[in-house]
Amino acid sequence: MKTLTRMTLAAGLTVAAAGAQAQSIGASCGCPAVSARTQVLMSTLVDPVTKNLLNANTTLTCNNLYVLDTRMYVNDGQDLFVEPGTVVKANNNAGLAHAIIVARGGQIWANGSESCPIIMTAAADPLDGSYSVQNRGQWGSLIVLGRAYTNKRSADGDPTATATNGVGTIEGLDAGDTRHFYGMPVGQEMNDDNSGVLRYVSLRHGGEVIGANNEINGLTLGGVGRGTTIDHVEVIANLDDAFEFFGGTVNAKYLVAMHCDDDYIDWDQGYSGKIQFFYGVQGPDNGGGALNQGDNGIEADADDAATNAANGGIPSNPTVYNATFIARTQTIAQADEGIEAKERTEGTIVNSIFTRFRSGLNLVGATGTNATGKWEGGLLNVKNCTFVDCSNPLRINGVNTTSGANWDRFTLTDGNLAIASGLIDYTYVMTQPGNVLTDRVNPVPAAGAATSTLNAPVDGFFTGAKYRGAFQPGAEPWTQGWTLAAQIGLDAAAAAGCTGDLNRDGQINAADFTLFVNAFGGNCF
Repeated sequence: MKTLTRMTLAAGLTVAAAGAQAQSIGASCGCPAVSARTQVLMSTLVDPVTKNLLNANTTLTCNNLYVLDTRMYVNDGQDLFVEPGTVVKANNNAGLAHAIIVARGGQIWANGSESCPIIMTAAADPLDGSYSVQNRGQWGSLIVLGRAYTNKRSADGDPTATATNGVGTIEGLDAGDTRHFYGMPVGQEMNDDNSGVLRYVSLRHGGEVIGANNEINGLTLGGVGRGTTIDHVEVIANLDDAFEFFGGTVNAKYLVAMHCDDDYIDWDQGYSGKIQFFYGVQGPDNGGGALNQGDNGIEADADDAATNAANGGIPSNPTVYNATFIARTQTIAQADEGIEAKERTEGTIVNSIFTRFRSGLNLVGATGTNATGKWEGGLLNVKNCTFVDCSNPLRINGVNTTSGANWDRFTLTDGNLAIASGLIDYTYVMTQPGNVLTDRVNPVPAAGAATSTLNAPVDGFFTGAKYRGAFQPGAEPWTQGWTLAAQIGLDAAAAAGCTGDLNRDGQINAADFTLFVNAFGGNCF
């Protein structure tokens, strides 16, 4: 319970959301106001037949407002450069989704900054924070394909299989077009493959439906190599998964996913990269049907078919540190799982917070010959995570497990905690139209809370963080300044309008005074 009354806080929040001014996107980079930019149809930048870029090196500049009125392919040997502060608005094209597709051998260099993010969104989005997060599937989104390892096999027997082991056709696109292929033939994989840079990029309102159960993910990564840079990327209101990794070795850091309609992280087909600092929030509207938001926090698959193991396929084995997932609710029948572990997945998930899911870690087929049982053998490691307000913190083969050897390993050996409430503020209320918030989440634990005995490895990618969750306790969240969440005031609620709350726990009390006293006489240099 916040010390400030909900009524007092709500008054300030409603005014802030309703009066949200349009982003001055790129102003600090010298970009003009979006309304003053010259409109450019992206169909003029591609071949009218193939949809490949006309020029091998194409740059999108922030003095223009780009309208995605076509599919755009960055084909093998081509480079697409996107300046900081650039805005792309995509037209809806039901059944034939407009999307930007970076094929194997192509590269995208979208290198934004905190003050000048790159935004790709729906044509109708006024960019002032008022475009409803219920507007999903308004365009395709961004698809990046590479030449790193996948365990895709021709024997998988699904429409995405090709005749070549190690190569698949990416979900959501037509079979037969080699620009839709990802991965490489077995033995020819390029795990250090570089598909470019995605930094400070916001992908909004995508996931357009192409066919039955066939939508495009917010950011689709197929066989993408670890030479690619992905950090500070958000996916907002996508109709399918937020981030999906189809094999590959790519690493990703500082990711945000909100109001999406499927999983927030989904890995499959031998993905073995690293992820740190992930923040996911499902929508507060849980009426079912088109308004539902969210599925699993993490859906962890090893492959598409059990035959992959017999055919030499290596299971997924990624490493995740410091994630925070806030589910819409765990009380309704269709509620979801924090970690849905299935199909032989391996991997490591450490120092993360999962709130309000029906199940925390849900092991599907975890005994007998199904190799998901490697959890019991130590090949799927979930350690020092906190499961808040999750009815079933550990569920194995459909059975809720709260005692015995598996429970002891889960809690005592692996350091996982199951608590009824607290740690972060994970409830909020948003009304439509306009994304008006009358109660916000605060995903930042109080200073000194959410500690962990484990630290991420020092390997050139991970950042040392001996705490649980995506945000350093008591510190300003890294979402500020560049995300839609910050613009509409979704997170860091306690700090907004509560300036004395130094430890960001939603209360102004003796703990804040202690912080102030200890810092008194210091300086900020």
